[in-house]
Amino acid sequence: MPIYHPGKIIAVYSPTSKDVASADSSTQALVEMWDENIFTCDVERSLAPKLKEGDVVLIDYNPVSPKLMIPKQSVMKILRGAIAKKTMERYAEIHKKRKAQETAPQRMPPPQPPSQLYG
Repeated sequence: MPIYHPGKIIAVYSPTSKDVASADSSTQALVEMWDENIFTCDVERSLAPKLKEGDVVLIDYNPVSPKLMIPKQSVMKILRGAIAKKTMERYAEIHKKRKAQETAPQRMPPPQPPSQLYG
């Protein structure tokens, strides 16, 4: 089952940028994911010229190989307009619920009377 996660582009590291000196022709992007994780990942070559700061993207989280369960983490799609907004809003709702559950006070079990050990 393919797995993709949405994120928002913070910066694009293009080899054609005057602010980037590059040893190769690949493009990377700094991405803030829906769950507040931030990382730099590859951008598929066909999408690189179209990618801009602020774009919402889908990141490929499928394993690199069946034996190596590390996610690819590569920009596969650029989402814009209503679909981008709808996607990020829905994931933000999920993230907000998860954070609320994590910070909710844990219920302690009722106190038990002391027990004695005989031996």
